[in-house]
Amino acid sequence: MIADLWQDLRYGARRLVKQPGFTLIAVLTLALGIGANTAIFSVVNAVLLRALPFHNAERLVSVSAQLANGANDAFSLAETRWLQEQATTLEAIAGEHFRSVNLTGTERPDRVRGGYVTANYFDVFQIKPLAGRTFARAEEQPGAARVAVVREDFWRNRMNADPNLAGKKLTLDGQVYEVIGVVPASFRSLQDPDSEVWMTAQYFPGNVAAQDFRYLYCAGHLKAGATLAQAQAEIKTIADRWAQAWPKENAGRSALVELSHELAARGIRRSLELLSLAVGFILLIACANLANLMLSRGAARAKELTIRAALGASRWRLMRQLLSESLLLSLCGGGLGLLLASWSIEPLLQLSLGIIQYGKAELDGRVLLFPLAVTLLTGVLTGLAPALQFGNPDLQSALKEGGRGSGESRGWRRTRGAFVVIQVALSFTLLIGAGLLLKSFYKLLHVDPGFQTENLLTFEYRLPRAKYATSEAQWNFHRQVVERISEVPGVQSVALARGVSFTGNRGYASVVQPDRERPARGQEPQVLFNTVTPGYFETTGIPFVRGRLFNDTDRGATPLVFLVNQTMAARFWPREDPVGKQVQMAADGATGTVIGIVGDTKHLWLSDQPKPQLYSSYSQMPGTFATVAARTNVEPLTLVNAVRQAVWQADPDQPMWKFRTMDFLLSRSVGDQRFVLVLMLLFAALALVLACIGLYGVMAYSVTQRIPEIGLRLALGAQPRDLLRLVLGQGMRLALLGLALGIIASFWGARLMEKMLFEVNATDKPTFVAIAVLLTMVALLACWIPARRAAKVDPMIALRCE
Repeated sequence: MIADLWQDLRYGARRLVKQPGFTLIAVLTLALGIGANTAIFSVVNAVLLRALPFHNAERLVSVSAQLANGANDAFSLAETRWLQEQATTLEAIAGEHFRSVNLTGTERPDRVRGGYVTANYFDVFQIKPLAGRTFARAEEQPGAARVAVVREDFWRNRMNADPNLAGKKLTLDGQVYEVIGVVPASFRSLQDPDSEVWMTAQYFPGNVAAQDFRYLYCAGHLKAGATLAQAQAEIKTIADRWAQAWPKENAGRSALVELSHELAARGIRRSLELLSLAVGFILLIACANLANLMLSRGAARAKELTIRAALGASRWRLMRQLLSESLLLSLCGGGLGLLLASWSIEPLLQLSLGIIQYGKAELDGRVLLFPLAVTLLTGVLTGLAPALQFGNPDLQSALKEGGRGSGESRGWRRTRGAFVVIQVALSFTLLIGAGLLLKSFYKLLHVDPGFQTENLLTFEYRLPRAKYATSEAQWNFHRQVVERISEVPGVQSVALARGVSFTGNRGYASVVQPDRERPARGQEPQVLFNTVTPGYFETTGIPFVRGRLFNDTDRGATPLVFLVNQTMAARFWPREDPVGKQVQMAADGATGTVIGIVGDTKHLWLSDQPKPQLYSSYSQMPGTFATVAARTNVEPLTLVNAVRQAVWQADPDQPMWKFRTMDFLLSRSVGDQRFVLVLMLLFAALALVLACIGLYGVMAYSVTQRIPEIGLRLALGAQPRDLLRLVLGQGMRLALLGLALGIIASFWGARLMEKMLFEVNATDKPTFVAIAVLLTMVALLACWIPARRAAKVDPMIALRCE
């Protein structure tokens, strides 16, 4: 049997080499289908299938507080310690908070990503230090020495990889920390994969050790045998006990436990599932195409197979020969597809704009097994139809002299037609998905963000609280920054804000209206809260509606004042003028008067619905963090060095980071949608080409088989236009049937995309009509070429063949 199989493979290889056109088309068709599937599967594997790079990742959970309005919140250090003591369904719980910290005392002030964590943090993740040690329990107690653990790449790049850590110190946010350990560069924190240095949680800036000073999010492992539901029930019970014991601090608060793997993949899961479905369609279309090619080839070899059967070849031997050739084609296509996938992974990751935070999309063992399995399955499926058709020939009729030799019954002609119908239906479904996404993306790009985006430079900085401890000191520095940057040539105006739109910085505040009945604690409405300097609205171009804006008279010693956006004005005072009304911050009771109304802006995403937003003045509510917005009359990024120097005039030890233009931020905000759209357009175009090639191939083969019939029709008086209509009708019937099935499938499939669409209905009629017309025109072209060939047949040559 092995000898026979080897003989079949050698014979099949010789035949494929002798038919380079057929072989090339078949291999390329499969390579495109398998390559696309392998590339997308490598990303799916990295994001959805591969375990996070942590100890016992399948049992790793994230724990956060949950407010009455459904928003997630942090725990205080005291609450984190209570969770560590009271939770029995979790092996251990660590608290973590990540933020930028200032590194000074070096040649140039710089920003590093820092983490404030509980002492057991590295124990929970089972991280062993490369040098030194990690935190001890005593080092998270009040008054303990300031110590830090750094990541390996930080140690090598900034500390020259010195294994002797004794006496090594870093100045972080104006405080001196002793470096006690180095952890491997392969370790990536759950909240922030880019973190480089870790400090103990009690030294988080501004920590007052109060029960309601909340800044820690928690992570831990489910105990063996414990389920997520059990952990959720227990943590919620603990939170309910806190609410009963301390109603002032914990009313309306609960807790939420989530699997970390699900949390990490939440933002991209639906997109990857859609792309996986799309490339699956591509592979099905490729298989149907190859099956038709194999059927055509098998029909051309019907006489050869009949003679082999007459000489004693068994049905199984003939089927095995045809299947071996199909497998050879599939292996060649799979090999080329794997090469295409390896070339496309890097561009794919660049297009994805960093959706993969943990691990890396690569051709690992699981990804390599995937194309192998797909290749073998494809070889069997595409070879099965011709093997079944031609593996048991009718010797008596096939060997008659003058027999046509096609060996193709009406049933198999219908099978070939069915393959075409499937290809057209699948390609229409993909085109509809791409069309809906394209229309949605177009609408998204034309959304008004609520401000002027051109020539707007942004960057961030954070003041060390140790150096700027008082509100007066903080405001004095912010004021100097505005004054000095405004003097830079090329800068038209400059302002500060806690969170400029699309930078990712945002804050929320629970507020109450003193003249209304106060909601229960924890039930207060939440609004976006921002603090800005005078001139912010002029600099960004946010429209002013009425009242007045902040000015230099709004200072710390004067009564607190607020601005509200139009959505907050309409929602909080639907039939009243909000100017002159009062708003109270639920957290600390600070009460201010509304002095004006400004326009709505998009804050995180262009697809955001308008949200209530409250603004305060930096001079009245200063802080350590600021985002600078500078309107320029030149290319914004050309002013980066000049702006740095302007800030260093106020404080030469102050780092700055994230110098970006607003145009870049807007482009980044639609990065996920662009990633999916580009790939869907690519896959839809590929599907359309493959389907049309399949339709053309069937019609061209049909014309070739019917040349004697065509010659006879011409001899009996048929006109070329009659033959053109005959062939076009046959092909368009298949195309229209596929179109009809595609419309039905698309109405179902498009609804799976509803949450990915912006201001576009999943059954958008103009899109369906446009795609149907496009596919019909392309199918008409694919049918017209062989139909034109049929109309030009010379009847004498055709009848001579007969």
